[in-house]
Amino acid sequence: MDIFRSGYSPWRNFDWRLFGTGLFLSLLGLLAVAATHNPAQLKRQMFALALGVLLFFAVSVLDFRKFSRAAEILFGLSIFLLIVVLNMGHTVYGAQRWINLAGFTFQPVELVKLSMIFMLAKFFEQRQGKLDTIFDILPGFVLVGAPFFLIYKQPDLGSAVVLVVIFFLMAYWAGMKFSRLFMLTSPLLSILALYALPVYPLLSWGIYLALIFAALWLLHFPLLDSAIYFGLNFFSGLFSSFFWHSLSLYQRNRILSFINPDIDPLARGLRYHTVKSVIAVGSGGLGGKGYLQGSLTNLQYIPQQHTDFIFSVIAEEFGFGGAALTVLLLFYLLSRVYTIAAQSDDAFGRYLTVGLLALLGFQVVINIAMNIGLSPVVGLPLPFISYGGTALIISWVGLGLAQSVCMHKNTLKL
Repeated sequence: MDIFRSGYSPWRNFDWRLFGTGLFLSLLGLLAVAATHNPAQLKRQMFALALGVLLFFAVSVLDFRKFSRAAEILFGLSIFLLIVVLNMGHTVYGAQRWINLAGFTFQPVELVKLSMIFMLAKFFEQRQGKLDTIFDILPGFVLVGAPFFLIYKQPDLGSAVVLVVIFFLMAYWAGMKFSRLFMLTSPLLSILALYALPVYPLLSWGIYLALIFAALWLLHFPLLDSAIYFGLNFFSGLFSSFFWHSLSLYQRNRILSFINPDIDPLARGLRYHTVKSVIAVGSGGLGGKGYLQGSLTNLQYIPQQHTDFIFSVIAEEFGFGGAALTVLLLFYLLSRVYTIAAQSDDAFGRYLTVGLLALLGFQVVINIAMNIGLSPVVGLPLPFISYGGTALIISWVGLGLAQSVCMHKNTLKL
């Protein structure tokens, strides 16, 4: 009531550029989905967009700090849904990621991404300036570990990696040094040194361990932290065979074929999706072939062109100009989210928005990269554009949260 008596209205801070860019991208996504000639998918995407925009305004009106109180409930619910997926989930293309309910399907992993951001924002708000040792960050890492394992088992390596990226960007923003963040990820490099490099894996691993030891010494890490980091690297390499083979066969092949394209020189198997996508992107030229005139799109030349490879549809039909405009709009949207985070005086709101920036930004970069052959295929959607109702709705809810941080940034002063 004090807000209304003061004459203050949060709508004064409504970021129309954030909303307008998100809406333009979503409408572009509808055009791209329509170009794949599946009317049923287009109708579902239109419904998801309408629901997403409604939720965007509903979330924008709410004070973002209310989500701090419900963080544990939302996180617990999302973990429960992940367990349900592993036991009763709907399987598509060998991955058990969906729940069917009353004729609707949704992916709990998208809810997990959002609920984990709430939990981490709350955690980092409480730990500001206290992220110097591995034990300071350990509780946050455990928060990521539980959903990571459940998503990894679906299998959905791409979404599992998204959780890690969210954690690291939020931790860095909260004050953890980059050197310590690197050491947390270094055991993964130890595994890759032994199983992904095509030549002299044992020698590569030995050199890598020596470099890790030297870095720990030169950067003056605490003795206990140094022992833990080096031990993690050593034992992850020692048991790398177990970790590597815990990946699905198609996931291992995607990584190996990306590192060493000679495994599939004719692109008839492991590299088929990527090479066909690159061909479609290049065939659009500068001006494109025209809307609904993309021959490769019309012939269903690229598998999953409505989801993972929707960017190739845009590039073929609208050419370099359309693809460049799409990229510029996506990064402009990310810049608006970044600006909101940088200008927020509330720690929870700041970390919340940074988490959303990591979620959207990583998916944008990886999806476009895999469409042009610069990343392995990991099954991440292009935010606001790829077909997928759950992902689109959650993206709009995330945008609503950023808008809420922007709109309510002055209410603390009243």
